Amino acid sequence: MIYCTSVYEDEITHQIMLKMYELFPKHITEYKAIHCKGNAKIKKHINAYNNAAQYGHYFVITDLDNRECAPSLIANWLTDQRSEQLLFRVAVHEVESWLLADKENFAAFFSVSKDLIPTSPDLELDPKQTVISLAKRSRKRDIRDNMVPIDAYASIGPGYNTQFQIYIQNFWDIHIARKSSPSLDSAIKSVEKMIFPTT
Repeated sequence: MIYCTSVYEDEITHQIMLKMYELFPKHITEYKAIHCKGNAKIKKHINAYNNAAQYGHYFVITDLDNRECAPSLIANWLTDQRSEQLLFRVAVHEVESWLLADKENFAAFFSVSKDLIPTSPDLELDPKQTVISLAKRSRKRDIRDNMVPIDAYASIGPGYNTQFQIYIQNFWDIHIARKSSPSLDSAIKSVEKMIFPTT
C-alpha cells in the first residue's frame, strides 16, 4: 500500500484526487492533505515537496490556466531533479475541464442541456468560465445562486466549491470523464504507473 501526500490548489482538486485513489483501493490511499489555496504556494514549495518525496510519495496537481504548456510549467517550477516518488501533474487547462468531461452527469446535476457542454473540454481555455456560463442557464435557481458570481469582484459563486464537491462525490463518473479528457486520462495513468512502476 502506498500512503500518499496530496498537494492541491483547492478542495475541488482534492476531491478529484481522492476519486483517483479510489480507482486503486488496495494499492494507494491518502496519508496527508496539503491545501495550498491557489498555485502560488505550490510553485514556491514544489522543490521542497520534491525533496520530501525521497522519503514518501507525493501527488501534486496544479492548473495550467493560460500558461504555455504543461511540460514548460513543470520545467520552470521544478528546478531540481524529480524524485521518483513525486507525481506532479498539470490539469489542462483547469480541473473543471475534467468535470465537464462527464457530459451526462454534469448536465443532470447542474440541470443544463447536454448539447451546451463542450465535447472536447480540454480545449476550453477557461473551463471555469465555461462552467459559470452553463450555470447561468441552469433550470435550477439553487445552482444559479450558488455557482454564478454575485458581483464583479467575485470570480465564482458563493457555493461553487460546495456544489462541485457534491457533484464529484456522488455523481461524477471518472471512468466516463477520462474518455473525453486526455488530460485526466494521462493523470490517471500516471497514478497507475506510480503504483505499478514496472507495468
